[in-house]
Amino acid sequence: MKRILLTGARAPVTLDLVRHFHRAGHEVYVADSIHLPLARLSRFAKKTFVVTKPVSNPARFAEDLVAIVRQFKIDIVVPTCEEIFYVASRLELFPSSTKIFSEPLSRLEVLHNKWKFVQEIKSLGSSVRAPETHLANSLEDLTPWIDRGIADNWVFKPVYSRFAARTLIGPKIAEVAKLRPSPADPWVIQRLIKGQELSTYSVAHSGKLRAHACYRSRYRAGPGSGIYFLPVDDASIRDFVRAFALQQKFTGQIGFDLIQTEGGELYVLECNPRATSGLHILDEVPLAEAFLEPNGPLLEPTSTRPAMLASVMFLFPFPEALWHGRIGVLFRDMLEARDVMFAWNDPLPALLSPLSLIEVLVTACRTRRPLTQAATFDIEWNGEQM
Repeated sequence: MKRILLTGARAPVTLDLVRHFHRAGHEVYVADSIHLPLARLSRFAKKTFVVTKPVSNPARFAEDLVAIVRQFKIDIVVPTCEEIFYVASRLELFPSSTKIFSEPLSRLEVLHNKWKFVQEIKSLGSSVRAPETHLANSLEDLTPWIDRGIADNWVFKPVYSRFAARTLIGPKIAEVAKLRPSPADPWVIQRLIKGQELSTYSVAHSGKLRAHACYRSRYRAGPGSGIYFLPVDDASIRDFVRAFALQQKFTGQIGFDLIQTEGGELYVLECNPRATSGLHILDEVPLAEAFLEPNGPLLEPTSTRPAMLASVMFLFPFPEALWHGRIGVLFRDMLEARDVMFAWNDPLPALLSPLSLIEVLVTACRTRRPLTQAATFDIEWNGEQM
């Protein structure tokens, strides 16, 4: 039996991990900087800790976690969301007896930074390529697109971003001219690739892939955040992820966003060196082993059944389906999928999830942020010094 501390307790992926580790016989603790994170409601979380918001005080946040680790003799810390960057910036503070399931910040930043990640892909020499990409550190760097008056085939997005926040796809030149990239807020301009959007989730130990899932999102909350996940079995993507993890000698959780063209070509757009929603389609495998046993076999989805965030489905796809007369299709899809929040032996997270949502809604109103941004603004890291 191991004592596991999961940070980012607000995330559905963390709730899934709580259940996986408990199922494997381990003692699970969770921590977050909000008061009503989703995993707090699970009967399998032995204790929940409210810690300092990492964006507000990175040093204090790390000190809070170290105190928990020491008091409860935690064996392994598994960060799940963007708080991983704040954990990774102070790995030296944690006891040597505790494993932190993360690379150091210097290595994570290369993957989190959309420009640096593209350079890593070029050095890999894989058949999976990155689209043509340019870096913009100033308005002058946008001049070639503004002067030509054509941006239809380009995507403009911040180097540090998530959930497609501020992303412009084939924008009008007037929109491009309003951008103000800077060294403190750099942007990338990528050639627009059309095709099927795919994403991955993987767990690796020193470059060895231990778990892997590929999926596509049928429904989304806004432009970027998937809420309905369909398993996809693609050997080329699996091979790419395996090669990338091996080249990087990567340890941790990692996900990629890709595009597959009609001709079958694969392009990788960006990397998320943390947990992603593909974890949800690994429900039927012993996923805890992937974190604790470095040398086991590769774990992959054993079912083609989709997974979904049922409560969020009613917030986002439902109004659109109602408007377009597709309620029947939506309900059929929902009946086919597993709700990642509900479990018969752990029902409270699903039944009381509105309590967690209310806290996010209050934050969204108070900070005047969209709901998806309000859910993570206190743990995001955009390359600032810590």
